[in-house]
Amino acid sequence: MSLIETNDFIMQKKILSAHEHYDFMDLQGNKLGEADGNFVQIPPKFAVLDTHSVELMHLQGKTLSLHREFTFYGSAGDALGTIKRELAKLVGEEFWVEKDGAEFMRIYGDFTEHEYQMELDGASVASIHKKWVTVRDQLGVSITGNVDHRIVIGAVIVIEHIEVTERQSSSGSYNMNIRF
Repeated sequence: MSLIETNDFIMQKKILSAHEHYDFMDLQGNKLGEADGNFVQIPPKFAVLDTHSVELMHLQGKTLSLHREFTFYGSAGDALGTIKRELAKLVGEEFWVEKDGAEFMRIYGDFTEHEYQMELDGASVASIHKKWVTVRDQLGVSITGNVDHRIVIGAVIVIEHIEVTERQSSSGSYNMNIRF
C-alpha cells in the first residue's frame, strides 16, 4: 500500500540532521515514503516522496505572511489547498485549510504536545498523537474520514515545521533541531 492510501501510519522525525527529514511507515514498520525540507530556505519547501523517490506532493511556504501560510501541490503541480494559522486565539492554537479561497478543514488541538485533530464540516477526519516512548520523535496519524491523504500529510509536516521554528526562535538560538 502507498502512503497516500494508508489510513494509519507513523511519521518519524529525524533528530540529528542539518535539514528537516521525516520518514513515513506503516504500523508494521515498513517504509511508505519520506519528506525533506531545509531549515534555511526562503520560502520553506518540502517534498514528499514514495519509496521509489517519486514525488507524491510538495509544500511551499509563503515568504511574507501573517498566517504562516503553506500551499500543498500535487505531483503534477496542481494546488490542493493552503494551510493557514489562526493569528490570535485565547487558548491553544488553530489552523485551517482552504482551497480557492473557501475554508474546508479546521485543525484543533494542543500542537506543542503533538495532539490534534482535523475536521471537515464539524466531523473528525484525522487525528495525530505523539508516541511518547520512542528514540526518535514519532507521530501516529490516523485518517478516519473521507479526506485527501495528501492534505493530512502536508498539514502534519507544516505544523511540525512551525512548532520547531518557533521553539528555535523563542530560545534565541538555532539548534539544528537536536532534541532528546
